[in-house]
Amino acid sequence: MMNLRRQAPNDANISGIVAPQPRKLPRQSRAAHTIEALLEAAVQIVTADGPRALTTTRVARRSGFAVGTIYQYFANKDELMDAMVRRHVDHVVCFLAIACRDAQGECLEEMIDALANAFIAANAERPREVHAIHAVWAKIGKAALLHEGSARLHQATLDMISSVNEMQAARQETISHALASILIGMLLVLFERGMDEALMAVMREQLSRVPIAEAIDGHDRLTNYSTPHVANVVT
Repeated sequence: MMNLRRQAPNDANISGIVAPQPRKLPRQSRAAHTIEALLEAAVQIVTADGPRALTTTRVARRSGFAVGTIYQYFANKDELMDAMVRRHVDHVVCFLAIACRDAQGECLEEMIDALANAFIAANAERPREVHAIHAVWAKIGKAALLHEGSARLHQATLDMISSVNEMQAARQETISHALASILIGMLLVLFERGMDEALMAVMREQLSRVPIAEAIDGHDRLTNYSTPHVANVVT
């Protein structure tokens, strides 16, 4: 079994999202550490007391930083919530990108299984974060926050699929785009509905049913597995 906890190479930075685009760019490790502490405090508050309890004052108290420090990076709590989403998307995309890299040269079934394992593992590793995002999602409601990782995931899946030598380049592009869309769609479903074991099992099953082999042969059933399709079948 591949090591999903392995870190991406320093020069790769596969997901491309180093930090959640704060007002003040974290150019030093101390600033990056501060942002992590603020986001973790926000997750703890929402998980323990609900989204209404999330205020900059409580985040300051929980994290040990002054309120003024928070405003150096986030204009308000809405930006803080957006950053929570970006951080988790970054985390999941990193897992998936590493899985894509490790699955290059494998058979198609192994590729899909690797993606399913990585998706489940990435979210299962941070259940409180998923819970917190679900709790605030009705207020955020910005699917575009997930799309910021879509291009990076598309490239990772394309690199993986391109290792299938017998596949035409046009099909490689179609399949990689569809896989990225499916995975981002599943992440959106998690944010909208919350995470539980039953839902994760259904998601794994849906990934295993992706008609990737038919797409290679020139059929277009894969185009039906878009984000709306995922949202409809994952119930």
